[in-house]
Amino acid sequence: MGKRLGTGSLTALLALLGQTAHALPGTHAPAVSTYDARASSVVLAYRHGSSDAGPFNTFSYNANFSNTTGKLSAQFGIHYVNFASKENDKTAHGAGASGTALFVFPVAARWDDGVPKAALSFYVGAVPTLYVSGERNYVTLPLALGFGVPISPHRAITFTPWFETAPGLNLDTVFKAANITGGADSIQMNADGTYSLKEGAIQEAVKKGVTVDLNASVPMRAGLEAGIHLGQSVDFNLYTSIGTLGGGFSGSSVFSLGAGLVFRWDDIVPAVLPVERRLDREGCEAIEARFRSCPGSRKWLSPEQRGRALPPAPASAAPKPATAPVLATQPTPRAVKPAPLPAMVPPPTTAPAPAPVPAPAAPAVTPAAPSVSPPSAVFPN
Repeated sequence: MGKRLGTGSLTALLALLGQTAHALPGTHAPAVSTYDARASSVVLAYRHGSSDAGPFNTFSYNANFSNTTGKLSAQFGIHYVNFASKENDKTAHGAGASGTALFVFPVAARWDDGVPKAALSFYVGAVPTLYVSGERNYVTLPLALGFGVPISPHRAITFTPWFETAPGLNLDTVFKAANITGGADSIQMNADGTYSLKEGAIQEAVKKGVTVDLNASVPMRAGLEAGIHLGQSVDFNLYTSIGTLGGGFSGSSVFSLGAGLVFRWDDIVPAVLPVERRLDREGCEAIEARFRSCPGSRKWLSPEQRGRALPPAPASAAPKPATAPVLATQPTPRAVKPAPLPAMVPPPTTAPAPAPVPAPAAPAVTPAAPSVSPPSAVFPN
């Protein structure tokens, strides 16, 4: 009786652990958050995937850093993922991390805000992702390799079809039923009337019933990203993709849709802007320092300096009359009869010079009358 009870208890325990966790290649988090490498940015995004195995959800936060040429974007992301399996109605929660180097090479002119009208894009990165639940635990370690073709028919929108292959390793924990030896000796009766397995029996059950499955696969994905440029600092992205839960295009298909907001926390790099706009946000001191570092600045003169440095133009000499060229052989001139001299006309007589006008006479001065003393007795007259 005890032997049968012990065997039944062990079978029930392994039945609880008997759910096999299948690693699902292709369930890793997204490697690229945006194909816009004009400026450093942060991206908040959500994606929902539908498949025959169950729905997937991904919440992502990315911090992206662009170099000074606007051709390289280093993107680092943290992702929360979950997968609701239809097999056991259990939701596996997990997390992922991504590090991707995205290269964007324009093959056509740029719009005045720096958006390339057409470009070729390549990326490489690692996206390890972990899913954990009571009965399903697995890890996928993919190396994401992909390319895209950003096309901007208008400065306000960019369409990017892309393709990705992600060779990687998948680590799966498998629980399976197993028989152990020992029978009733492996079961211990507790004081409260319950039964438990002895330590040796548990170790034997784990050794025989738990295995680690390590396999390699090459899942593939393809999709389309639409970026709507709302201004110099904000973009609104729409994501769509299709992939499979297995190597190559095998396994259940997964179709996903999502959206995200891009916030550029840094200025657009000047290298992608037109020449007339590159110095819009530069200070005068920076422009002057940059100019002084150029070799041509040593020969530059201001208009005032240029006017003082030029010597006065010399006075132009009167042009000499042009002389007719003398021919080597000229015909002998013929004698010409001189014309009769005109009749001599006596020169006109010179008119006498006008008499000089006399100067006006000075006004006559009338002498004052002498004073006369009044008569007196001594001198009557």
